[in-house]
Amino acid sequence: MMIPNAKVDSTIAMNEAEQHAYGLLAQALARHADSWARGWDFKWPKVSGPIYYHLSDSTFEGVAACLLELKIFRALDGGGGFIIDCEPDDAYRVAINNRELGPPFEELLRTTIDLFGDYGTAYWGFATQRHIPFGAGARLSPLFEALVPLGYVNRSEAGFLWTEQVAPIMRAAGYQVEWSE
Repeated sequence: MMIPNAKVDSTIAMNEAEQHAYGLLAQALARHADSWARGWDFKWPKVSGPIYYHLSDSTFEGVAACLLELKIFRALDGGGGFIIDCEPDDAYRVAINNRELGPPFEELLRTTIDLFGDYGTAYWGFATQRHIPFGAGARLSPLFEALVPLGYVNRSEAGFLWTEQVAPIMRAAGYQVEWSE
């Protein structure tokens, strides 16, 4: 998905800071997916581990598409089901190694905002509001730290604040009113 007014980047030519953030974005998605899959009771023939199912929900479908492209997910026969093909903590390394196959950085960030904005803000320490600090000591603090040098968030005494650079991505994730121009 192309994000209007967002800078275009190549998933192939990333600097070290971008690669680090890219890996942490994928890892965050994988951890969330693993957490949800372990709470579901989907069964598949010859599969013993947790199964992630997108439930025909566009947010979960976006997560599945990103992680499938990055080879973190493997699709199961029969449609809609996926298994995490690596440990969630290894998703960081797998995403960086497979970034040429995966979504552009901004798409991975939008998918992360979409997922955590809708499912688990309090648990993960995530927020989508403008000018309201979030994420101090949160499970996703390393990700927020990695977004600082890229200009998407700033540190504050109370945690992190989204910058205007993220506005087109927030709007693409469905936060048009809060992030209107």
